[in-house]
Amino acid sequence: MLERLSRTKRNLALLVLAGVVVWFCWTVRSVLNPLLFGYLLAYILHPLVLKVQRRGLSQRAAVNLIFAGGFVLSVLVLVGLFTQMRALALEVYDSAKESATAPPGEGLPLHTQLQHRLDEFSGTLREWGLEVGPWVLPDLDEARELAQTFLERYGDQAGRTSLALAGKGLAFLARFLGGVFSLAGLFVLVPLYTYYFLFVLGDVHGSIQRYFPRRERARLSRVAERIGEVISSFFRGRLTVAFSKGLFLAVGLTLAGMPYGFLFGMLSGALSIIPFVGAFVGFALALAVGILEHGVIGSLVRAGLVFGAGELVEGYVLVPKILGDRLGLHPLVVFFALLAGGAALGMLGLLIALPLTATLVILFQEFVVPALEQFADEPK
Repeated sequence: MLERLSRTKRNLALLVLAGVVVWFCWTVRSVLNPLLFGYLLAYILHPLVLKVQRRGLSQRAAVNLIFAGGFVLSVLVLVGLFTQMRALALEVYDSAKESATAPPGEGLPLHTQLQHRLDEFSGTLREWGLEVGPWVLPDLDEARELAQTFLERYGDQAGRTSLALAGKGLAFLARFLGGVFSLAGLFVLVPLYTYYFLFVLGDVHGSIQRYFPRRERARLSRVAERIGEVISSFFRGRLTVAFSKGLFLAVGLTLAGMPYGFLFGMLSGALSIIPFVGAFVGFALALAVGILEHGVIGSLVRAGLVFGAGELVEGYVLVPKILGDRLGLHPLVVFFALLAGGAALGMLGLLIALPLTATLVILFQEFVVPALEQFADEPK
């Protein structure tokens, strides 16, 4: 029907239809998010499927092999993380329980144990001739007394507002449960969508290219392939680097005798997808927990050596071998892109800053540079 309209009316109708589709997608974006994540993950894994197929396996066998390997690896990692998280939570709970029921002077809580370690560290620094004052952690007992005094003073007012607070609490609980179910849906739907996209990805891309304008079809296809290759190789390499670094840190921390080394090592590796974040968070957590067992200096030396080695391995082994110069960006551009992305979108900006910058560079090279060259070469 639309093809019978005049060219202007047809293009206007297609523009209105595109606007309706965009509005609809934005309205149901919560449902589309797993589909989009599944497509992106399939796009990242598709070159690996083709590589396995070149070994002589069929497409279905290649996809099943990759999914089976990924499932087994994910289960092993999750079991290790859950085991250490459970042990850490039980240790904190048992320490709090023992300190509450033990006689005075026995069963010191974690807060007091940590304060003793800091006092020992301050004394060691003073023995070395450094003038440092005492490092005092916030007093939890004082905080509890302040809270009790506040409740006694404003108890009546708190009682009058208890229903309002309860309503807000129920609303928060509903939002929290909704977020939990959404996250659970992602864990179920994203692998499902990824699995089926891996079989039809080539047909989908071919169908999309069919509707590019004929005069620009080859050019647009080339640009889309360049952008797709940069984005997929970056995220595929970044995930590989993050997992490899996390495994290195987990083994290193465990061999160094740091408590919960696997948990903090893999957590730091996962967060290293966002530049500068993973190393800082993992080092701080490992240092804080290790202080109770090895003291400040012992924990600082162990954590510092392991995380320092991790940064060297990432910078001089993993990134050059796995990522290389996939983005083709100058280091100054990379630094500025990270600052701009973090200032504009926070953590999400840090995550997407580099592939987005590489995409903009490709679009600039393909569409803007030729126009600038044409403008510069025009006769007066």
